[in-house]
Order: sequence, then structure tokens, then C-alpha cells
Amino acid sequence: MKLALALLVVGPLAAHAADARRPSMESLFLDYSKTQLGPLKDSDSKTKYLYTIQLEKSRLTHKLLRTVYENAYDLYRDGDFDGSRELTAKILSMDPSFQDAAILHRASIELNGTSKPMVSGRKLVEGRFDEGLSLYRQGRLVEASQRWEEASKLAPGNLKARYWLKKVRGELADEHYRRGQKAYRQHRLRDSLDQWYAALVLNPRYPRLMGVISKAESELRRQEANSKLQQALNFYGQGKTQDSLKLLDEVLRIEPGEEKAQKLIAEIRLEIAKQHVAQGRKLYRGRKYTQAIKQWGTAVEFGYDPRRANVLIARARNQMRKEAEAKRQAEIRRQQEEERLAREQAEREAQAARDAEAARLAAEEAERTLDAQPPEAPPDPEPSNEENNRRAVKHWNAGIIYFQKGDYAKARDEWLLCKQFDAGNADCQTGLQRLDSTYGGGL
Repeated sequence: MKLALALLVVGPLAAHAADARRPSMESLFLDYSKTQLGPLKDSDSKTKYLYTIQLEKSRLTHKLLRTVYENAYDLYRDGDFDGSRELTAKILSMDPSFQDAAILHRASIELNGTSKPMVSGRKLVEGRFDEGLSLYRQGRLVEASQRWEEASKLAPGNLKARYWLKKVRGELADEHYRRGQKAYRQHRLRDSLDQWYAALVLNPRYPRLMGVISKAESELRRQEANSKLQQALNFYGQGKTQDSLKLLDEVLRIEPGEEKAQKLIAEIRLEIAKQHVAQGRKLYRGRKYTQAIKQWGTAVEFGYDPRRANVLIARARNQMRKEAEAKRQAEIRRQQEEERLAREQAEREAQAARDAEAARLAAEEAERTLDAQPPEAPPDPEPSNEENNRRAVKHWNAGIIYFQKGDYAKARDEWLLCKQFDAGNADCQTGLQRLDSTYGGGL
């Protein structure tokens, strides 16, 4: 029954092996509505959730491969080395790090085609054991451990292989422990931990090992925390407050109770808050109220007193309302002024039209009067001043009429007569000067 199950599931799994080795982030998503976890908004939560899913998938895959391995071992024990080889090859295509399957796969290849499977299997195990014993005598403990591990995997009931495997693992654990002690005395904490964890893998019940590992890890955390704290202090001294704050957060993740880091974080956050407050005041003076309010809100996030920040924000918003109202009133006044100027312009244009019409009518009347009167006789030898003034005005008006008609020669004649009757008439003099400056002697 187990063999049938393995054959059913290995086919699809082997086809999926390439994708399993290269999982995409999208393939790890589940329907959140079925998990009852709600939506995952921040990236950290999403990453942790996907990592949990990936671990669960790996656990299920390993469990399935272990079942397939048991079927492959049953085939090996029954002498079906070809079937065992095929199953272990499929396992290794999905998980190349499956050591038990690798051992069984090599043994199945070596024994495939033998006439007496049981005898050949025992000889293979004995050969592995003897190789391990030879390597052990040469001091090659790691290789000896590998041979005895193969022998114990191929023949779990072989007590000799199991005994010597336990013995050599114990000796290797002792060696790793001694190396770890040496590295620890030289203050190489990471190297000592690597050696002690290697010993722990070989012998999970090694005495005193968990205690020294815990002590070394504590000292390593303290060492890393102090290093980051010193670097944070250097950044703070250089004015790099954001970089310093980031390092201090890392210090607290390593050592949550670090008082120096907590105190320095409080000081830096307060300093950053004051910087945002000062920047907000500068923006306020520049009448950039929205940006100033944003700066004061950020200052509160860094520990600034919310009540004082609210006073500043309320003042900025009140000023925004005042300036908006002043702008609205100025716009109203501008529109009213434009309307007034438009009305005055319209009145001026209407008055100019009326004046032009009156001048036209006066000119027509003067022309009719001029045409009806006979030519002016030469002046008397000694006319009265009043009569001369009257005649001068008459000739001035006649000159105006000729000038408006474009008959500048007659206008000149009339103004010359005007000047004869009244030599001090400034209007006649101005008219003559205008004709001379405009048309010269061509009239």
C-alpha cells in the first residue's frame, strides 16, 4: 500500500521539482479570506507570512519524501535495487540534500544486477564498516563517520556500525568543543559558536554545551551592541542623526534593555523634533502654512509636545483663513475698481462723442455763415481796437474751418489776416507755427 502511494505522488512531484527548487513569491500567496488573518498591509508582515507558508510547504514536502524513501528502502531490502534506484533518483531530483536517499541511491547502483541480493547487501555493509574502521585508525574521523553512517542507514540493525558511529561522533564533538574553547579564550566568539554548534549537531546531549553557547551568544550580542552603539555615537557627533537613530534601533533589537541606547534615542528624537519645529517656523514665516503644519506633525511623531504643536498648527490655520479672506476681499475690490474704470471710460467716450458732434455742428454753422458773407474788405486805415479784435476772431474761426477741411493754404491766409488785425493773438501765431512746422514753405 505504501509503495502504491509513493508511485502515485512521486510522478507529479518530480514534474514539479524544478518549480519547487525555484519558488516564486507569487506562488506562496494564499487566499487571505480563508486564513482569517485579514489583509496584510505592511511589507514586514507580508514577508513573515510568506516565510511561514514556505516553511510549511517545505515541511510537507519533506514528510512526503520521507514516505517515498521508506518505500525505496523496502524495495532495497527486498532486493529490488532497480526500483530503489529509480525512487531515490526522483527524491534527489526534488531534494539533492536528502542524505539518506543519496546513500541508498549509491548502494542501489552498486548492487544492481547481483544474483544474490541479500548476500551482496550484507557484503556492502561490511565493506562500508571496514572502510570506516581503516579510516578511523588513520585518524580520518570525518570520513570514518561517513562510512559508518552509510552502514547504519543501509542496515539499521547492524550494532557494530551504530556503536562505532556513536563513538566517532562523540570524539568529533569533543574536538569541536575543544576548538570552540580555544577560540573563546582568544575572544573569537563567532568561531567558538560555530565549533560548539557543530559539536551540538554531533551530540545533542553534550554536557555543559548549552551553557557555554548561551554565554558566548550573550557576549556576542553585547559586543555587537557596543560596536553599533559606538558607531551611532560617531554618527551623532557628525550630525547624522537619522543614521545614528537607525543604528540605535538595531542596538535595541540586539539588546532590548540597553539603557544608553534608550537614552540616546530619546535625545536624538527630541533633537530631530526640534529641527522639524524650527523648519516649520521658517516655513510659517515664508507663508508656506501647509508645509509648516506638516513639519509640526512630524515633530510630534518624534516626541514633541502635542499641545504646543497644536497651538502652532492652530495659529497657522487661522493665518491661512485670514489671508484667504483678505485675498477674497482684494479680489472683490479689484473687480469693483475694474467696473468703475470701465464706467468712467464709457462716460469719457460718450462725452468725447458729444463734444465731437457739437464741434461738427459748430463747424457746419460757421461754414454756412462764411459762405453767406461777402469777402472781407481791407482794413480801415485806423480801425478801432474792438473792431480789429472782432475781425481777428472771425479770421481765426475761418482758418479753423479751412484747416479741418484740409485746405491749409486758405487756413494760412485767414490766420495771417487774423494776425494783421490782432498782432498779439496767440492762437493765430500758434496755428501759423503749426503749419510751418508741419508743411514748411510748400503751402
